[in-house]
Amino acid sequence: MNLLRTRIIAGLAVLLLPVAGIGMAGAARAEVPEPATTGPAPIEPVPAELAAPSPAVLYAEGAYAEAVAAALARGDAHGDAGMDALAARALLAQARLAPRGERAGLVGRALEAARRAVARDPQHLEGNLQLALALGYQGRAMGNLAAHQRGLAEEARAAIDTALAVAPDNPWAQALLGSWHVEIVTGAGPLLAATLYGASLDEGLQAFRTAEAHPEVSLLVLHQMALHLLSYDSRSFARQAERMLMAARARDAGTHFERHMARQADRLLRALRSGSHAMLAREIERERLTF
Repeated sequence: MNLLRTRIIAGLAVLLLPVAGIGMAGAARAEVPEPATTGPAPIEPVPAELAAPSPAVLYAEGAYAEAVAAALARGDAHGDAGMDALAARALLAQARLAPRGERAGLVGRALEAARRAVARDPQHLEGNLQLALALGYQGRAMGNLAAHQRGLAEEARAAIDTALAVAPDNPWAQALLGSWHVEIVTGAGPLLAATLYGASLDEGLQAFRTAEAHPEVSLLVLHQMALHLLSYDSRSFARQAERMLMAARARDAGTHFERHMARQADRLLRALRSGSHAMLAREIERERLTF
C-alpha cells in the first residue's frame, strides 16, 4: 500500500512539474516592477536664463533695464563680449529716454559695458561701435575742453578704426567716422580740428555718403547724420539733411527705440521744412542736448 501511494505521488509530481514551472516563472515575473504607464515621463526643468526672454528681445520691446541686467549677467557668466555690447546699447537707449538728471550715469555705465566688451574681444564689431557712441555722448556732455583733456576723441577714433578694419562697409562704422570728423570740426573749427586731430569736413562728408548709400543703412544712422549736418551748417546742408530724414521715414522701425527715433526724425524734418530758422535751431539744440 505504501509502495502504491509513493508511485502515485511520484506520477502526480511528474505531471505537475510543467505547471509548477510556469507558475514559478509567473511568480518571478510578478516580483519584477513593471515600468510606470500612468503618465508621461517627467520633464527636465528649463534653465532660468533660457526660459526668460532673451536680452535682445527685452531690448527690442523697450524693457531696457531688464535687458541690461540680463545681458550683463550672461556676459559675466559666459565671458560674452556680445552681451556686454548689447548692455551698452540698451543703456544708451535708456539714457536717451531718461530724465536729464539720470542720463550721465547711464552713459557712464554704457561706457563701462562697451569697454568690457572690447577688453574681452578687441576686434568685436558691436563692442567697438558702442564704445565710440558712448564716448561721443560723454564728450558732448562734458564739453570740448574736458573731452580733449580726457583723450576721448582719440579713444573714439581708435574704436571706429577697429570697427572699420573688421567691417569696412558697415554703415554704422562709416557714419560714426563721418560724425567724428564733423563733430570735431563743429566744436573746434576747421583749423584747430585739423591741427589737433586731423579731422576735416570733407572726410566726414565722404564717410556720410558711403553710409547713406549702403542698402541696409538704418533710420538711426540717417537721423544722426542729418543732425550732424544741420548742427554744422543748417543752411548749406539743408537739402542733404532733408534727403536723409525722408529716407529715415521710409525705413522699418522694428524696435521700441527705433520707433522713438522715427518720431524724432519727423520732428526734425518738420522743423527743417517750416521755413523758420529759429524753429529749426531750437529743434537742433533740443536734439543735441539729449546727452
